[in-house]
Amino acid sequence: MKRSPLSVRALAPEPASSRALLGRLWREHVRGHRRRLLLVLALTAVMAGTTALYPVVIDHAFDMFAHRDQRILYQIPALVVLVSSVKAAAQYFQNVEVQRVVLLTIRGLQERMFAHLARADLARIERDAPAQIAARFTTDAAIIRDSLTRAVNGVADAVTVVGLIASMLYLDWLLSLIAAALYPLAAVPIQRIGKRVRRASGGMQERMGEAAALLNESFAQARTVRAYRLEEAEAARAEAAFAALYRALLRMSKSRS
Repeated sequence: MKRSPLSVRALAPEPASSRALLGRLWREHVRGHRRRLLLVLALTAVMAGTTALYPVVIDHAFDMFAHRDQRILYQIPALVVLVSSVKAAAQYFQNVEVQRVVLLTIRGLQERMFAHLARADLARIERDAPAQIAARFTTDAAIIRDSLTRAVNGVADAVTVVGLIASMLYLDWLLSLIAAALYPLAAVPIQRIGKRVRRASGGMQERMGEAAALLNESFAQARTVRAYRLEEAEAARAEAAFAALYRALLRMSKSRS
């Protein structure tokens, strides 16, 4: 039976690369929602197109104002209302469809992972604490959901940038070429920041799983802890786990800043 991406880190001895996991996620879970994805792309194109119209409308308003064209009093407000309304409607339905696709994907991942764990070897399941396994269905699923949402939003942002570039070329091609020549200078630091964020995010997930497992173990064995007077030892373990989680969260926050 094939394993879902959520269960790879928990059960596989050697984790696959990010590209391989993304490929499996697309083939096994996302590609089945092609119609909804096409609708999302269409709504994204409408949203990007209306966003790109703002500079054109503003330029048209300046031209009418410079020529003392009295039609500016009713044409420009009507254009602004029309463009804003179309953009708002497209953005709303795009967000709804994106969340629908993402949540359907997460549900499929959770169902496949549970079916796999229900038939997996007990020795492999017992390697991890129950809280860590449960975190795969909740914490990791939420992280994947956020990642998928950001990926789709990244595509929307890219399409919007293309539309704005078209508007810039239409309004002032020379200034647009100068800006395009300077843009590659920002590619290297952006790539480095992305790698740092991915490393920090992976460490944060591991620390959260360890902290959840420690809490589950401590509270489940509360009677044993009291009987053998292990309160101070458990408190020390908890402090160490919380300190590690704090450092992981702080590293991720610094990477995103």
